[in-house]
Amino acid sequence: MGSVVRHAAGAAVAWLVFTFEGLVGYLGLLAYALVTNSNPGGPLAGPVFVLVAALVGLVVVPLLVVPAAVVGELAGRRRGRFLGALIGGGGAMLIAALCAFVVALATDVSASAALLAGLVAALAVAGPVAAHAATAVAARVLARSVRRRRPATAPGEPFVGLPS
Repeated sequence: MGSVVRHAAGAAVAWLVFTFEGLVGYLGLLAYALVTNSNPGGPLAGPVFVLVAALVGLVVVPLLVVPAAVVGELAGRRRGRFLGALIGGGGAMLIAALCAFVVALATDVSASAALLAGLVAALAVAGPVAAHAATAVAARVLARSVRRRRPATAPGEPFVGLPS
């Protein structure tokens, strides 16, 4: 049961990171539009961009981030945490890059633009995967420390562990 809770908390944090990346991406595009004196997209561009990032995150997190974190955790048990993180994070980045590359090529863009889309997708997945893994590890450490500090009470003495 603890593993499910840890991964659910990690998925929520990963989704928040993905949504925050959408906000940062919009602010970057807005800054670019202001510097180049081009159209910033209107007053609803920012909220719509962040909403789209949040909706994409609802799909990407359970289908890509959570399985990558689970695979990384399982690989980390056998081969070490660092290698597990590389396997999980690298796998998620590779899958995201390949999906974006294929979708970009299917929409008739140039090969260089498709490569750029793959690179952006890989970098966009790195933050949520790292946030998910860090949250899962922090939840596990917190649960262990809470279990260790819990005072043992006898059935007839409910206030044994409390200071007087």
